[in-house]
Amino acid sequence: MKILVINRRQEVIGHIQSVLASVNPTIRHYDSGFDGLLAGRVEQFDLMLVGTDLPVITGFELVRSLRHSSVNKTTSVVFLTDEINQKATYLSSLLGAIALMQENDTDKIKEILQSQIKKYEANRASELSELFQVRNLN
Repeated sequence: MKILVINRRQEVIGHIQSVLASVNPTIRHYDSGFDGLLAGRVEQFDLMLVGTDLPVITGFELVRSLRHSSVNKTTSVVFLTDEINQKATYLSSLLGAIALMQENDTDKIKEILQSQIKKYEANRASELSELFQVRNLN
């Protein structure tokens, strides 16, 4: 599983890494929206965790750009914000995010990450099963 994390706060990154340690995914971390945007345009990810208050480009602008021209047009996105308000809720919904969470709500972040890992593993198992069925037919 490859995860793109774009957030300027190191404590948030540390928490995400500790939650994901048992799964051992590939995590790419950037603390600048511009650097995250460049990475997201060329490298395919299974999940993106994006802070909304990034320097240079906001998380919403970043995801909007990736949705229009990148290899991550349909990648699941979780927005992390200081405060959930009407504007953030509207923009995250408009951009097809699977969740909008406060950065300090570590329990919810852990819950959504574990849920996404289970979905990824189930999809991966299904793909492998289909591959073996096709090989057995030949």
